[in-house]
Amino acid sequence: RSLKLWDLTMDGQHQTPESANGIPCMARHLGMLPSLRELNLGCAELPGNLRQILCELQAPLESLELDFCSLHPADFTFL
Repeated sequence: RSLKLWDLTMDGQHQTPESANGIPCMARHLGMLPSLRELNLGCAELPGNLRQILCELQAPLESLELDFCSLHPADFTFL
């Protein structure tokens, strides 16, 4: 039901070949947690990628914590 992920860096603008699949892979894995209701992405660098990360969720979250996260205006629009 609850998952904490700290110190993530998912900068889609400066990807290396090795990290290019990081965001879709993370989204797929989150989608495999059908009972996930609380997600804490503390200290994450996710500029502009929040929609992509949360797109595979099977149910709405009850709680999303973004403490100390670096967000982009697109992330605020999505929220």
